[in-house]
Amino acid sequence: MNINHTPLLASVSELQRNYRSLLSRLKKVGQPIFVLRKNKLQAVLVDPAKFTELAKKAQAYEEKSAQEAIQVYQTEKKAKKLTKLTKMEELFAHED
Repeated sequence: MNINHTPLLASVSELQRNYRSLLSRLKKVGQPIFVLRKNKLQAVLVDPAKFTELAKKAQAYEEKSAQEAIQVYQTEKKAKKLTKLTKMEELFAHED
């Protein structure tokens, strides 16, 4: 595992001129490359395997959050804590 915390940076013009070498460095190092234009982040290049890993983690997190929301709903329904709203404004009237 690479513990190097120095971010890899490239300019947009460097990406245009040397995209092959940047892609080679991306595969070799395995860290994302931050692409800047006028010192502002424009894009992040990520290895496809790392992107897939991150996408799977994001999906798992969303599914876990949805399951937790369903559990809260079922618990509150069972405890008769749910209320039926008749107007949209009531949705925000019960904030603690």
